[in-house]
Amino acid sequence: MRMYHSIAACAARKERRKRYSNLPTQRGTLKGVMETHPIMIVRARLDPGVLDEFEAWHRETHLPHVLEIPGIVSAFRVRGQSPIAGSHLMGYAFESESAVQPALSSKEAQQARRDWERWADQVYELSVEIYAPLAPLPIFQHQN
Repeated sequence: MRMYHSIAACAARKERRKRYSNLPTQRGTLKGVMETHPIMIVRARLDPGVLDEFEAWHRETHLPHVLEIPGIVSAFRVRGQSPIAGSHLMGYAFESESAVQPALSSKEAQQARRDWERWADQVYELSVEIYAPLAPLPIFQHQN
């Protein structure tokens, strides 16, 4: 059965896809992203037997919800050279430091957090970390 969507829905989906980018590749490194935007890193370890199903759910259901959160400007997947079985690591870039708190307390963020309930019994490790760029520190000189 083929579903037809309105032009507005297709345009919104295209915009969300554009925001799901691989920022580290565009800027060269994850460090480059962190120098310009606060980021949120979400690490999850799941039963390796459900990882493919989880990643499909993440791509098709959860990621569109996250990209609707006001203040989140893009998302990127982080993969190591030899990942741990069942590991999933995502990064989300915020527009600015002042956008972090409103984004995390928005109704869209609440929906994104509720999405995880489906996986509660299969996730055995979950961490959410937020990193923000630091302004250059002034150099002090002390003379005695």
